[in-house]
Amino acid sequence: ATTVDRRTWHTSWVSSAGLVLMGGYSGYTTEAVPAGGAQFSLAQDTRGACAISTKDYTIITGGYDTQKVVAKYDLQGHIQNMPALSQGRYLHGCGSYFSGDTKVLIVAGGWDGISRLSSTEQLFTGAAAWTPAKPLPRALYSVACVSLDNRVFLTGGNDNDDRRRAEILAFEGEDWTEVGQLQKGRWYHAATTINTANLGCD
Repeated sequence: ATTVDRRTWHTSWVSSAGLVLMGGYSGYTTEAVPAGGAQFSLAQDTRGACAISTKDYTIITGGYDTQKVVAKYDLQGHIQNMPALSQGRYLHGCGSYFSGDTKVLIVAGGWDGISRLSSTEQLFTGAAAWTPAKPLPRALYSVACVSLDNRVFLTGGNDNDDRRRAEILAFEGEDWTEVGQLQKGRWYHAATTINTANLGCD
């Protein structure tokens, strides 16, 4: 199988209707995988962004031409723009966790068109603006993130010495801590969570 549009620097969303690919060098388009599912147009030309998703909606943060934009979508299309990022970024990491009953969105690292970033910022549900959080231990871009067990895990990336990193960092609301290592340094990679029970693993 092939995608309808040729895509790089796109983002993805595991929605209630299945996998949706969004943006990339195709610009404004989205497509369902396998083909035939819901499609909608993005409000902006979106590439190099990072998506924070539930089954019902996705929030696309940053991007090459949308560095400070935060936009919420469902399967019908654009719902609203949310408070803009304080620091524009793309090729960054993102995720979410709960502080008590409040959902918190987080973005970290990336590139601003001039340099790699270590900064982290977060948005509490209902807040009018993003606020700074503890930065990454080093500037990184082209990372991959997953949200799991109320933590945001950030993997790999490229540092200021142009090295591919292998660290796995975790954010639990206060600070980033190293919790493991990839088998090899990676950048421009992807990450996801899996249910090992579905694989027959013990």
